[in-house]
Amino acid sequence: MTSELHLVLDRWGLEPAGTIERTESGTMNDTYVVTTARRRVVLRRHRRTDRRQIEWEHEVVAHVRAGGVPVPAAISTPDGEFVVGHGGRWFSLFTYADGEQVERTCLRPGHARAMGTTLAHIHHALADVPHPPPAKNQPAPTPEESLRRMEDLVALIERRDREHTSDQCDAWMVDRLRSRMTWLASEGAQLTLPEAPAGAARLTHGDYQETNVFFAGAGAGASSEVRVAAVIDWDKAEVRWPAEEILRALDYSLLLAPELCSAFVDGYRSVSPLAIDDLDLAADIRTFDAAHSTWLPEEIYLHGNDRVRQFVRPGPFVPFNRRWHELRRVLATS
Repeated sequence: MTSELHLVLDRWGLEPAGTIERTESGTMNDTYVVTTARRRVVLRRHRRTDRRQIEWEHEVVAHVRAGGVPVPAAISTPDGEFVVGHGGRWFSLFTYADGEQVERTCLRPGHARAMGTTLAHIHHALADVPHPPPAKNQPAPTPEESLRRMEDLVALIERRDREHTSDQCDAWMVDRLRSRMTWLASEGAQLTLPEAPAGAARLTHGDYQETNVFFAGAGAGASSEVRVAAVIDWDKAEVRWPAEEILRALDYSLLLAPELCSAFVDGYRSVSPLAIDDLDLAADIRTFDAAHSTWLPEEIYLHGNDRVRQFVRPGPFVPFNRRWHELRRVLATS
């Protein structure tokens, strides 16, 4: 593998690499920190096989950088290419991100406010990207369809565990799927997918969460001293309602913790208006999506992506709108 990466790096004409280390944060693309005698750069081996999709990602990165968003720059080869092919895969090279990553459990209000402020700037910068892709308008699944997929996944996991040594992750996943199936067959059967406001969809980052954000400033402790130094991983940029991306960050990165979420929303509102009614509607959309999504177990048990096992948590399924209700009262008065 290392010899292959050296061959790829030679296309950029870099000075010899001293070390090449794979990062642990990426769950879809393979990312390597390359250290030479002069600098550090980041080499990405893309999961996508369509070069046009990767070139679109580079266009988005260049656009938001021009709009003032802190994003590592893509590095071109001496021939002016930003995407290099080797062994049937595509590679890109980026400048090393400034700042430091902060684990989810160590995030403080200063981090959260900086994340909210930067996301508002991202949404502004992405608003005028030329020729964005169309929004994904897939038919909403029915409870029966989702229950069948979940039943198949439970059977697959249990069959796998009979043939191999099971682990805690498998038990957690089966418990979570079964409790979700119970809810979806009863209370959740009446759930319908709400529609975002007409014309509100626009290009979003697509995966805005703490592992894709680098912070800088005084140990990132006080909100006035913290800033986002870099935002990475733009390959999931998609057209959707920005309020949905906000809700995802509050849930995924901040775990709906009231103090952190209040700081995030305050930061966003310092740049752009954000109505509580919009968050309510986004919460209803997220409730439906979370009830029906099978992305995580499919990624693990159908596609063999064990790097996303870190996202499996113990405990029964709880509908998002129940968890949102308590936080909503805090945000409505902040």
